[in-house]
Amino acid sequence: MSNQKFTSRNSQLEELRKTQGIIPWHRRHEFVFGALFLLVVYALLLPQVEFPSTGQWLAIGLFFLLSLAWSGLFLSDEQKPEWAKTITVFVILFLAGWLFYRYADADWERLSHVFFNWELMSEPMEGGTTAWDILFAGLKLTLQIAFFSAIFSTIIGLLLAVFRSFENKVLNIFIIAYIDFFRAMPIIVLMVLIYYALPYTGITLDAPVAGILALSLNSSAYVSEIFRAGILSIHHGQIEAARALGMNPVQTMRLVILPQAFRVVIPPLASNYVASAKDTAICSSITILELLKSALQVQAWRANPTAIIAATGIYIVVFVPLTRLAGVLENRMKVNR
Repeated sequence: MSNQKFTSRNSQLEELRKTQGIIPWHRRHEFVFGALFLLVVYALLLPQVEFPSTGQWLAIGLFFLLSLAWSGLFLSDEQKPEWAKTITVFVILFLAGWLFYRYADADWERLSHVFFNWELMSEPMEGGTTAWDILFAGLKLTLQIAFFSAIFSTIIGLLLAVFRSFENKVLNIFIIAYIDFFRAMPIIVLMVLIYYALPYTGITLDAPVAGILALSLNSSAYVSEIFRAGILSIHHGQIEAARALGMNPVQTMRLVILPQAFRVVIPPLASNYVASAKDTAICSSITILELLKSALQVQAWRANPTAIIAATGIYIVVFVPLTRLAGVLENRMKVNR
């Protein structure tokens, strides 16, 4: 559909050019690539000093503004190919980074030594373990907590949504109270209460179990609303047809409603799982050595924050693909509808 719109827009523009017989001067190849050539020459003439003067800063700023103007002109031209526009965007980002690196009054060597000291991360500590070993052990525990909390929150949330769909007024009061309470309760407070307060009632849980329980209770409230929205999306006529066939409410829910509702709720469920997995960082408040806590521990031992940067990179590598997967699932569900 987008390709058809693009082709139609191009044909309209070409027809307009044929009828008018004029291509705007700022869209002509001579001007666009001539301006690009002048910008390249301008870049070569930029001041090569460590501390530019006020006038030199003005020249640098003017160069960047002219580059942005040229990019805007290029990107707004419908006749330019998409691959060229993509390259233009990356070139502008690279240019901004290069100008900052070249002219900023920054101690890059010191910054690299303090925040990106990868050699220090590979040096063995007491017991022969390295900082990487500790981080990956924390990552393993993080994924385990995220996995089990996702399973339990799905089970609890699904049961709550199913029971609520039966429209029992007394039962719904308790279900709504549960959902509102755990959606309003901060996760860190819930974890602290489960891990530190429950032992006074005679119930003692290990730190990972307390973390899984807190995340499951919190996430189940959101999962319940997701499943409820999926159940409500099923047309009432299908429910009436199931009852006409002699199905009881449980059979209708199991055979008719839930199979269709699952297809609807998969994208928001995936997004909720990713958000819940990132919340595992809060488990550090109850002494769980997950990824963030492990990084903070290495930072304290090494007196260097490189471990925090490494943990951030691990979070990005693990969770960005999951976030994109949730987006892909959502787009596919829209197409299937």
